[in-house]
Amino acid sequence: MKRLQSSALGKGIAWGLMLVFLFLGAQLGLTALRSARWMPYSDVRQTWEFQSLLRNKEDSVAALFSVNQRLESEGLNYMERQQLTAQLEELREELWMNGGEKGSFCFTVRDLEGEEVFSWGVEQGQDISQAVDTVYYAWFELGHFYAEEGYPAQEAEAGPDGAPLPSEEDPGAAGGEEDPAQPDSGEAAPVRYVIECGVTQPFTGQDELSWLYQSFLNERNAFPSRMGGTVLCLALAAVCLCWILWSAGHGTEGGIVLTWQDNLFLEAYLLVLGGCIAPTVAVGAVSATEAAYRFEYYADIGMREYFPWILLGTAALYTLFGALCALMLRTLAVRFKARTLVRSTLLCRVLIWLGNCAARLWQMGLELARSLPFIWKTILLFCAYCITGAWMYEIGRYSDGFLFLWLLLQLAAFLFLCWWAIGFQRLRKGSRAIAAGELSYQIDTHRMFHDLRLHAEDLNNISVGMRSAVDQQMKSERFKAELITNVSHDLKTPLTSIINYVNLLQSTQQTDPKAVEYIEVLDRKSQRLKKLTEDLVEASKASTGTLSVNREKIGMGQLIDQALGEYGERLEAQRLSVITTLPEEETFVCADGRHLWRVIDNLLSNCCKYAMEGTRVYLELTRGHGQVTLSVKNISREALNVPPERLMERFVRGEESRTTEGSGLGLSIARSLTEIQGGSFELVVDGDLFKAIVTMPQSA
Repeated sequence: MKRLQSSALGKGIAWGLMLVFLFLGAQLGLTALRSARWMPYSDVRQTWEFQSLLRNKEDSVAALFSVNQRLESEGLNYMERQQLTAQLEELREELWMNGGEKGSFCFTVRDLEGEEVFSWGVEQGQDISQAVDTVYYAWFELGHFYAEEGYPAQEAEAGPDGAPLPSEEDPGAAGGEEDPAQPDSGEAAPVRYVIECGVTQPFTGQDELSWLYQSFLNERNAFPSRMGGTVLCLALAAVCLCWILWSAGHGTEGGIVLTWQDNLFLEAYLLVLGGCIAPTVAVGAVSATEAAYRFEYYADIGMREYFPWILLGTAALYTLFGALCALMLRTLAVRFKARTLVRSTLLCRVLIWLGNCAARLWQMGLELARSLPFIWKTILLFCAYCITGAWMYEIGRYSDGFLFLWLLLQLAAFLFLCWWAIGFQRLRKGSRAIAAGELSYQIDTHRMFHDLRLHAEDLNNISVGMRSAVDQQMKSERFKAELITNVSHDLKTPLTSIINYVNLLQSTQQTDPKAVEYIEVLDRKSQRLKKLTEDLVEASKASTGTLSVNREKIGMGQLIDQALGEYGERLEAQRLSVITTLPEEETFVCADGRHLWRVIDNLLSNCCKYAMEGTRVYLELTRGHGQVTLSVKNISREALNVPPERLMERFVRGEESRTTEGSGLGLSIARSLTEIQGGSFELVVDGDLFKAIVTMPQSA
């Protein structure tokens, strides 16, 4: 196969066969082109060639009748009669009637009253419609050498198409040739005659119409074979061309070999090639047109003998054109194979350089646009849109093309706004997700507007930072909870020993009053420390969610009564009056009894510690909408200088002096225990009024 690619003999044979097939294909194609113009017609009478010949025949009839009438008039001298006789013979030859030779054309001349005054090819008294299939009508004025189609108008001043007839002052205004021997137009009004003409079937005789009919039949019958031969020759030439392109550039030593032709700049090669092709195509086109179209309509039929030479010359020109195109394709194939097309093309080099410059300028423009503030970008884009739209609309009022461009501008603006709205919608969706706590959510920035993409990337980074901060905080909270649990656990053992030894001391008889007082202080402080340790452990478990919850149906009113019974003495010691508002029927909640008891216990303990002595404590229990609400209100002993949210944090109390026995964990534990049971805990502070609201789901 490689030897075939590099064979010089094979390449030469391929070139020779391609030129032969191109020559044959061009020759057959020209003849097929000549035949193709007859294919749309099923009858020769449909062609404009037939109509043109028929019009010429009608003009000849008008001229013949006018000359014959002039010749029969009296008062002609010898010279005038000789001139008219010679003119009459010429007109007879045009109609192929000399020597009594009859052609296919026949006619009848009638006056405006319908009387037959002259005929040819029609028997005396016979209507012409009996001799021909189709009758064609025309009219003329006596003395004029031309005929008009159709019937003459009834008005003297209008022709058959409504146009004014030639006036007496300008007898040649209609464009016809006036007989120099006709009488003066001022002597009498013009006389009009009607021509009825047609062609006998089948076409007989030896006139132009018969020859046109035979050419019509021959060309239509020969078209399929000529077209098939053209396609076959061109297909074989294409096969040879494919062989030439396949073997182009391959040398005997292997690899692609570039010739001087392949080292030229492609533009210079195309310029030289175009200079050779342009005259070839021009001459070939003119020759083909003359041979295929105009030649058969020449009045001089004797020129037909030159047609084969015109055909051969045109085929040779088109063969040369094909060979030059093959040379161009060959050098393109070699350049593609050697990968030197861009390097050997000046235009490609210039375009690449311009493209690189444009890319750099575009990049610089993008950087400049991105560095502008968003408000300036918006203003500039809006101004550019308004100016461009106004300019296009103003020009579009006078040009449909610019109006179409204005509509395209509006469509582009609409699509840009949709693009921006889609990006903004993504941004809003991501912002809501991050605000809802989905810190792992990432906004899709694919194909998003530049400024929106920057904002989305910032939100994604914020999400990552917040997730990291939350993880760190959770880790810190777990560490704190573990620390509190471990420390509380470690404190229990020595604290238990201290309490036991205090109890032993209390069981002994002490004679020293100071010792008794000291033992009471130790007992009180050890109990407080024990309570603080228990609160720490419980607060830690509640905040980390490690407490077990066993929900069941519990009577809230009964639980409140039990709590008030246990806290009765402490409340009386602080001179606090309890006002309860409970429903008549028992109110049941779905909660863990142990945890709910601890919540109520912490609230009543908070009242005993911090409520002003001699005031009232209000407990109100309400239900509705599937929930049960317990509110505890009292007047604070000290000024509440801490916000409600701060009061529910650990180790925070309403007064900062820490003179009371509170630990600052009661409200925090109450809130945690309420929330793990599916309820809510809320504090309201209004001046010195303190109000705690516990809401739990109602049980049926």
